[in-house]
Amino acid sequence: MHRILAAAIAMSLSLGAFAQEHHGGTSDVDFLKLLATMSRHNAIEPDFSAGPAATVTINMTARSFSFSPNTFTVNRGDNVVINLSVPAGDNQFGHGLLMDTYVNPGKNVLPGQTIQITFTATTPGQFAFGCNVSSCGSGHSNMFGIMTVNQVTNPAPAITSINPTSGSTTGGTTVTITGTNFLTGASVKFGSVFSSNVTVTSSTSITAVTPAASSAGAVAVTVSNPDGQSATFNSFTYTPAGPSVTSVTPNNGPTTGGTSITIAGTLFQSGATVTIGGISLRSVVFVNANTITAVTPLGPANEQATQPQDVVVHNPDGTTAILTKGFTWTIPTLSVSLISPNSGLPAGGGEVIINGAGFTTAFATSVTFGGVAATNVSVLDAVTIRATTPAHAAGTVDVAVKVGGNTATVTGGFIYQTPFGHKRAAKH
Repeated sequence: MHRILAAAIAMSLSLGAFAQEHHGGTSDVDFLKLLATMSRHNAIEPDFSAGPAATVTINMTARSFSFSPNTFTVNRGDNVVINLSVPAGDNQFGHGLLMDTYVNPGKNVLPGQTIQITFTATTPGQFAFGCNVSSCGSGHSNMFGIMTVNQVTNPAPAITSINPTSGSTTGGTTVTITGTNFLTGASVKFGSVFSSNVTVTSSTSITAVTPAASSAGAVAVTVSNPDGQSATFNSFTYTPAGPSVTSVTPNNGPTTGGTSITIAGTLFQSGATVTIGGISLRSVVFVNANTITAVTPLGPANEQATQPQDVVVHNPDGTTAILTKGFTWTIPTLSVSLISPNSGLPAGGGEVIINGAGFTTAFATSVTFGGVAATNVSVLDAVTIRATTPAHAAGTVDVAVKVGGNTATVTGGFIYQTPFGHKRAAKH
């Protein structure tokens, strides 16, 4: 900055004297010689051994009587684009830009117009530029600036891949960028928006969190090293924001089902469906984009207590939202409500269905009729057991269902009935 300030002061004095001496007109050749005197660089003639490394765009305004910006820095090898504008009504003659080495002859701009000046910054150093339209007014001598071209010795970064290649427009997707020559302090842009969370894990890997995007679509990913060199990768695709689930109330219920729950979140759609642990809920009602109500179905027959399951909302457009471990099935107290049929032959061998609650394959299950073990005992679901009756003497017996360490007994729950005997025909 000291070198730039010194050059600026010297240029101001020199341009002022030059303008007073040549107030009637200034040739580009004479003015260029003055700019060259004010510049500091390694060589007057450009060194074309370096090709364009990156494109740097400078939107510059020339007005009476200053350039904005009047200082800027690029790297050797950069492709420089200067969009030079003069505001409408500034003066009748406009302004111009003439730069030692790079912009010769000078470029003039009339009021209300913009021109584009492009060149490759092939020679490192400091290059003075000024307005070459001396007729622009008495403040002409104040119109000067400095372009600094850095000599870069570090290799430019390169991007070979990004993962994942897409994420929601809401942002928040962690992306791993793989490549070479990444430097500590590098920044990452998705489109034109910088990521606020960037970690350079090594010279070949960067993690960055995507910022929010105003619309869906593909954007370029740019990594910029602190030395000004950058690399661009096409592309990362922003996808439309999907729904989200923030809470389920209540967040638990028995495996017998029938629990009315309220699901809160965002971007729900009419016609959405809901699953808990992959099991579809019934009586799903779309209240609004933030609320869904539903009734739990039968829970799975293999549950142990306190095993939370994911709650998933499926929108008709294919988008989904997951509340991980959002609902917990509970096993109710073991009970038997119905045995069907409730009678059979003493020989046994009949199939019965036992309805109740608290049934699960997570624990050993057995059934006895009058103390005799049934066979082919099978837990069909959380409220249903199937079993084959054992042989037993005629009479009414208790039926006991045991699940793990718990037992539910139905007193007199089954009747062993003797079939009626055939009557002999009467003799005549």
